[in-house]
Amino acid sequence: MSLPKNVWRWAFYDFANSSYVLIFQAFLLPAFFSTILFSKGYSLSAWGIANGISTAIGILLAIMLGKYADKYNRLKIFKWIILTCFTGMATMSLFVEVFSNGVFYLFIFTNCLFITSLSLSDSILPYISDKKSAYEYSGFAWGFGYLGGIASLIVVVILQKIFSEYSPIVFFSVAIFYLCFSLYALNGLKDTELNEPKNENKKDIIPKKQKISLLIGYWLISESITVIILFFSIFAAKELGFSTFKIGVSLLLVQLIGFPATWLGGKLTKRFNNISLLGLSILLWGVVIALMITNPSLITFAFIVFLTGLTIGNSQSIIRAQYSTVINKSESGYQFGIYAFISQAATSIGPIFYGIASDSLGSQKVPMIFLFVLMIIGFIIIRKVMKNVKLERT
Repeated sequence: MSLPKNVWRWAFYDFANSSYVLIFQAFLLPAFFSTILFSKGYSLSAWGIANGISTAIGILLAIMLGKYADKYNRLKIFKWIILTCFTGMATMSLFVEVFSNGVFYLFIFTNCLFITSLSLSDSILPYISDKKSAYEYSGFAWGFGYLGGIASLIVVVILQKIFSEYSPIVFFSVAIFYLCFSLYALNGLKDTELNEPKNENKKDIIPKKQKISLLIGYWLISESITVIILFFSIFAAKELGFSTFKIGVSLLLVQLIGFPATWLGGKLTKRFNNISLLGLSILLWGVVIALMITNPSLITFAFIVFLTGLTIGNSQSIIRAQYSTVINKSESGYQFGIYAFISQAATSIGPIFYGIASDSLGSQKVPMIFLFVLMIIGFIIIRKVMKNVKLERT
């Protein structure tokens, strides 16, 4: 694959962090909350509350540390956040057995650091790409991340069979996976210049008002996708009656499809308009949601998994790359901190209201339809802004 070495290494952080996103956020912890913690008096909305609080803290850290990283050593700050996040994951691995009630609080601590790490990683993209290559590099890294999710998931499933579903060893394997490949990524970036003095006379690539509108569009789409990811396992278990094993298999298949689909999506932006590709991705999300709420058969669910694999990475990768082309890289840490705020700020309240609505209605179906409406509104806003934008950064 003819990609620069520093792009390969940067992509390995997506490879590493997918283990956290897939295993902790979408697989083990939702099931842990809905079974073990549910039996201790926690409601479905507790999972949403934990995500909401940690996201609110995480985005504030992302903005402050991003601004600091623009002035000082970006890679060093990134490293310390990764090490602290690993510490939280490792401690949580112990807590699942010896202090299960503490998992709620420790997840809040760990997740806010993880969100900050994503922002710092994203802020590197403008330093290793230009506006022509940003979509391909972002698509490759996002898709490559799915391979990390697959590798980590296979390890977890094997360990669950050997030990138990919620064994500390199962959780700890994810923490070790995350640490090893994160450090590998950092080591490969040490020779890349990741800081640039700010030019006070340099104009913004797009007007402030247009950037705010663009970020609002990102906000609506990212919130909706994140909430779906967070509650997918609970939906499959509670409403479709799937076992943990079947849920794990479906997540594995999404990852398998996601890698080539997302990388191809990044390459297609050289031939097709990125706005059109984003619109197609949102349309596919609508089909996925429509099929999910109709009590699908096993065959239909397999088709849902296939469509999810096609769209889940592309929709988010295109947005990340698009934003990297409309900011000045000298302030990418701060700008991607704002991006983290906008793309995940609603997640601080979205999961809470989604969980409360699901509890009140006794189903996630109606709240899920509402998420698709938010995606459409977000896409309309992005399309309106970007069609009038002329990119200047090369």
